[in-house]
Amino acid sequence: MYINKTTAKILKLFVSQITESFTLREAARLLNMQISLAHRAIQPLLIEKIIKKDKHKKLSLDYKSHHETILFAEYLRRDEIFEKFKDIKLYADELLNKIKEDCFVLLLFGSVVESDKPRDIDVLLIVDDDNKIEFHEKFMHNIASNYELPYETRVMSFENLYELLAKRDEKNIMNEILNKHIIVYGAELFYRLIQKGR
Repeated sequence: MYINKTTAKILKLFVSQITESFTLREAARLLNMQISLAHRAIQPLLIEKIIKKDKHKKLSLDYKSHHETILFAEYLRRDEIFEKFKDIKLYADELLNKIKEDCFVLLLFGSVVESDKPRDIDVLLIVDDDNKIEFHEKFMHNIASNYELPYETRVMSFENLYELLAKRDEKNIMNEILNKHIIVYGAELFYRLIQKGR
């Protein structure tokens, strides 16, 4: 599917708010876009069923399919934040070069996603086994200590993630991340995990 610049802008809004839904007017307002332009831009996403519409005409992301298109938008968002925060890119690149796992997700969440001057930079590594958590917590902390930015690093396992996702109405780190995240690495795996967990 070809995605033009305006449709990409719409898609980035929906992947940034995985569990939220918006009216067309709300989406246009959030993007500072004319409603007629937003309407035209969203049509290909509705036709391809990447965005779905409920009976109240609220629009939301169908995160259970079309992962290739969703990943495109996720990595556009990542590249934008790396352009804005060069030091975060350096830190992320060092982590990715040194993590010796085959199956993991690395993401940013919290205020760094929304603010030009975040209080701190929350980083989450999701690994496939509880037994790997302690090692990676120390490893990430040691690398973060080489940088001047205020990194807050966390590690969780797939099992932790599933437990948190199951508590849909509870305020927890995963429910926050679904609507305030930047995926640095492992976007396809992340979407498979939330698809299974929700």
